This record gives sequence, structure tokens and C-alpha cells, in this order.
Amino acid sequence: MPESVWYDRAMIRTRNFLLFIFALAFLVGAILLTMWFSRGTSLDSRYSDMIFGGDDTATMTAEVVSPEDQRESRLASLRAKLAKYTDVAMAPSTDELPPETESETATSTAATEVPTAVLLCANYSVVSAPALNGKLTYAVSGGQRTFAVSETVPAVSSTTLPTVSLTTVFTLPLRTVPLAIKSCIASDVVAVTVTGAPIRNTDYNSYKGSGEATLIGYTIDGFELYGQTSSLATDECGGATVSGTYRYYLSSDRDTILNCFAAIPVAL
Repeated sequence: MPESVWYDRAMIRTRNFLLFIFALAFLVGAILLTMWFSRGTSLDSRYSDMIFGGDDTATMTAEVVSPEDQRESRLASLRAKLAKYTDVAMAPSTDELPPETESETATSTAATEVPTAVLLCANYSVVSAPALNGKLTYAVSGGQRTFAVSETVPAVSSTTLPTVSLTTVFTLPLRTVPLAIKSCIASDVVAVTVTGAPIRNTDYNSYKGSGEATLIGYTIDGFELYGQTSSLATDECGGATVSGTYRYYLSSDRDTILNCFAAIPVAL
């Protein structure tokens, strides 16, 4: 509740309470004052009867009745005023909170929704990767994982031998420590095998039979990917640090290869 609305409600309740106390005190004071005057008039009447006899009884009686009528009139007026103030004091406050808007309702609903386990990017898409044919040569070179296609060059003469030519298709970073900020998954291809075959995030069932000591491949954010573990607790992305090296593991707790990236992935 906004502080201004709470303050206004408190002020209205305090004002109503003070009006009720004032009306009640006024009524009690009026009743006591009327009783006092009535008592004084009665005493004067009896004192007059003792001095002047009973000849003026009717006159004195008329004087006594008149204050009684005034008292009843005053009491009726006070009761009406008290009822009026009581109604004001006891009436509920007309200050209402502003009605909830659609945007507030939408925000509240969105805040209570449970996000999915897989952190997908807004531009997530299923990609086609024809270069990932599973026939690539893998090597570590210059601090990167290099995947190349090998071609055999025929001998140019009978005295020379055929040569092998390597053409780099793509490279992956080589990392061992995760970053502090997690990255979303932009496409369904999240890793590759050692021979360069694509590993899609929905391929969990194809690899879940591999043990935690089996190297399946390398993720596109630069870490090794191993089979299903039953002894390690993986983090929100699906990785764990073993002997100072961060790596991903499959887990029966999820039906995807990864839930997110622990580093910045590259585009294949």
C-alpha cells in the first residue's frame, strides 16, 4: 500500500474517533448539568412550599414541569447529535485503494510463473549444419580446438608420395573454468563429437547410456562433455568441477544435454 494512502486512512480514523469522544463527553456533561438544575429546582420548590404554604403549588409545579420538558428536548437533541457523530465515527472509510490495473495483474501473474529449466534465447532456432558430417579431424592448436577436413593430394609423379591437406572447418574455445554469468542457448546444436558430428540438445536419450568417464564431445562454449553421472552434483547448466576442471555431464535429473552455457558459446 502506498505510504500516502496509509497516512490518509490513519488521519480519517483518528478524526472520527476524536469526534465520537467529543460527542460522548458533550452528552454526559449535558445530562449531569440537567440533573443538577433539576435537583436545584426541586429544592427551591420544596423550600417555597415551606415558606409560603401550598397556595403556589400549582405555580411551582408548572415551573418544575417546564425544566423537565426542556431536559427531554435537550436529551432528544443530544441523542440525535450523538447518533449523527456515531454514524460518522463508525462508518467505513470511503477512501479506497486505486483499482488494480491490467499491467499490475499481468506483472503479478508473470512473477508467479515458474520458468523452464532450459535457458533458451529469445532468437532460439533449430539449425542445419551440413559441415558437421562426423568426418572431421580434431586437434588442439593455439589454445583452441580445431576441426578440419582432411584431403589426400595425389602424388604428382612416381617419385613422390600422396600428401594430406587439412582445411579448418571451425574452431571451439578451450576452457576449464566457467564464467560468473550464464549464457542462454541460441540453437539446438550445443556440442560436437570428436569427429565433428552435431550433438543437439534433444539428443539426451542417444547418449544417456554413456558413463561419466566417457568423453562424448565438446560443447560450443569450450568445455568437455561426458556421459551420465550418478555421483556428481551438477549445477544449473549441467556442469561440475572435477580436479580443478569444469566439464559437463549428462544427468537423469533433466532430459536435455544442457540447461544453459557456463561460458559464451560460439556460432558454428
